[in-house]
Amino acid sequence: MPHSPDDFTAYARASLPRLVTTAHLLTGTPGDRREATELVRRTLVKVCARWRRIPRADVDFYVRRFLVKEYLRGARGRSHRPKAQRAVLVLLHWEGLREAEIAQLLGWSAGAVRSRARRGSAAHGGDPERLRGLFTEAAESAEAAESAAGIVPFDVPLDAVEQDGRALRRRRRGAVAAVCALLLVPGAVFGANRFMSGGSTDGSGSGASAVAQSPIRIVAPGERVDAVPGVQVWLTTDGKHWSTPEAPNQFLGLTDAGDEDTYTNKYRDTYRYGSGKKVSAESGKPTVSVQPDPLNNTSYFLSGLYRGLSADPARVEVTVEDHRITGTVLTLAGSPGWGVWYARTPLTPQELKSSSVDGGPTVTVYDAAGKAVARGGAAE
Repeated sequence: MPHSPDDFTAYARASLPRLVTTAHLLTGTPGDRREATELVRRTLVKVCARWRRIPRADVDFYVRRFLVKEYLRGARGRSHRPKAQRAVLVLLHWEGLREAEIAQLLGWSAGAVRSRARRGSAAHGGDPERLRGLFTEAAESAEAAESAAGIVPFDVPLDAVEQDGRALRRRRRGAVAAVCALLLVPGAVFGANRFMSGGSTDGSGSGASAVAQSPIRIVAPGERVDAVPGVQVWLTTDGKHWSTPEAPNQFLGLTDAGDEDTYTNKYRDTYRYGSGKKVSAESGKPTVSVQPDPLNNTSYFLSGLYRGLSADPARVEVTVEDHRITGTVLTLAGSPGWGVWYARTPLTPQELKSSSVDGGPTVTVYDAAGKAVARGGAAE
């Protein structure tokens, strides 16, 4: 059952003190909660814009997600790492969430959360009780200072937040309507013959208009996509995540082969099809990985991570012996030059075994002109 606007107002009023305090602990600005107040304002605007779509039983989950994502927004490199570490500590020792809950909240792997929690705890003497005490002291000190000064904890009127939230919702509806309008006239944008099967795979532009283009979906960080029955794929700013019935919560980072408890290390001695290959950010060369995952011993799910491209690919093609499969592409907004591909058609064990004679499945990434811009697989 969707929420009414009145529900949002009541929820926001009741949650303001806790939200502002959590935001204050995230931003770490002693004696000045203006930054925290602005962080809460931006968060509530986004919550208001999506209020009708937020499940009634999961409001706190989504609000926490919006708050931390907004806090991390725009941070890159070294700046992102300390902020991400601080976010994990606040969620763990102030909000009282478990590591698995934080991983689900932020769309990170469990290993990534554990690693950040471990490093952050070590930086504060490795004592969780001391960290909880520091957060409590900081929260009480800020509240006492504001009370003494007669400052209200949230000085942006909720009616202004709701107005901005409604405006944001209207803009998003307009953007969705524009995309739908384009999809209704594909000939005007793509040309009908670009959705036909077949075509050249030699990397040249010839026949580019006669090949099936990859479905490309732009997703939000942490947004889970049901790739095939039993398999979910999602992206965060640091790489690819996926879960299968055989191995949940796997991760492949942009600059490494993942954590010790991920697919890469679990299966690389059994399946040698590019699964142990690093997707290096430093190489500067476009590259793409291939990971076959067993699905209940009856078939294999194929997916991978591409990076180093100057734009989103137009087509990702998987070759298994003489068969060609067009992959689906997931990418984050802003054309970051990297993303995830997966095949909707699983491979049988026989097909995977036969392809191993030639080095296993290979994947080729093509640009809009039909030129091969990256190729990967066990033989690469």
